[in-house]
Amino acid sequence: MKIGIVMPEEILPDISSFIQREFPQLTLLPFPYRSILEIPEALSGRQNQADMFLFLGRTARHFAEKSVPPAVPWHEVPRSASALLRLLFRAAVEGRPMRIATDWNREDMFRLAFHEIGIPPERYAVRIQPVTVYSEERLVRDAARMAALYRAGAVDFCITIFYRVRTLLEEAGVPVYILQPSFEDIRAGIERLILSYELRRSQSSQIAVIALRLSASEEQFPADRGYDLASAFLAASRPVWQFARSIRAACVERPPSGYLLFSTRTLIENATGQYHQIPLLSSVRANTPFTLSMGFGFGASAEEAKLHAERAVQRALRRGGDQAYLIGPGLASPLPLAAGNQLPPEEPDRPMEEKLLPLAQKTGISVRTLSLLARAGRDTGRRRFTSAELADFTGVTPRTMNRILLKLLDSGAAREAGHQFANRTGRPRRLIELLLP
Repeated sequence: MKIGIVMPEEILPDISSFIQREFPQLTLLPFPYRSILEIPEALSGRQNQADMFLFLGRTARHFAEKSVPPAVPWHEVPRSASALLRLLFRAAVEGRPMRIATDWNREDMFRLAFHEIGIPPERYAVRIQPVTVYSEERLVRDAARMAALYRAGAVDFCITIFYRVRTLLEEAGVPVYILQPSFEDIRAGIERLILSYELRRSQSSQIAVIALRLSASEEQFPADRGYDLASAFLAASRPVWQFARSIRAACVERPPSGYLLFSTRTLIENATGQYHQIPLLSSVRANTPFTLSMGFGFGASAEEAKLHAERAVQRALRRGGDQAYLIGPGLASPLPLAAGNQLPPEEPDRPMEEKLLPLAQKTGISVRTLSLLARAGRDTGRRRFTSAELADFTGVTPRTMNRILLKLLDSGAAREAGHQFANRTGRPRRLIELLLP
């Protein structure tokens, strides 16, 4: 399995060494960058070199997606509350008061982290300076704003998610920390990535996601018992991780009180006795002060399964919690099932290959290639692409893709939709709108 690693060049060696040590079966393909502005150019036309791509942080991935649609699965390792907690602890050890300027636009994460270490709101201040449009000028301006706050005495140090901003602030003599995912976050992200890859190779078992929400009443944990709440939540996390291991799931925290577990339908059905017993529900009920709501989601992709799981957990919450709900393609059911009951039959869907067969016969393009082109539109939510983008999606050369597009244009299954300018000086690229069934 080949993984493209898209990360800042200064930490790529350490992260690569960690991944290779923990997952020696993987082949890593480095895609280093000094600034996220370099990512689109680094990926364009090269995605077919890897089976999947891993980004360090959601910001880099989202920026890249604006210019280069994913041709193979993209995954990111998000920055977590635990990573922020370690960074704040480091600042506290160095004797810094907790007045912070940051460009990480996650006020909820800061509240959660300070809550977990027992610092009340009156003892910290977070000044968020979000960067919404990424350019060299904006990053320089971001650094200048935070430096001005420090010089004015409004903050005591800065936290940034951009290495370029970190460098500018260090050059200006401003105390600054770079926030990046922890090694635990990276390990969980790789496990999720491997699971997704294995599922794509074998269609014998649908991917499954379980969304979890832990709830506690205000009567149990009033505002002045924040430490007790954090301790109870930590204790409640143990059965969650034990259940995750039992279904070989990648476990991702969803602050302030949730988790996502990524596994397969077969493993979950075996662990729950075909949904008749859900041991995690009874364990949390018996051993913690929390109410647990569970949402089981199935799908052909991780994103589809995750969407179904999040809808399912909302249904479980609306039904009062301490129960589970399942949603998948063509089915929905409360859980656990009563003795003797089974899930309702799934509604069949017409296969994509059947829909594309007439066009394949008309154009001489293989059904497999047409399916990959159709998936490009479905996975990205777009209909317009450049030839290079579609070549990445299908794994063919740009010259071969141009011949395929000519056939689609002649048959009326595609049309020219204008041009895309990669930058101010580059040549415009022709945009093709796909009109597939």
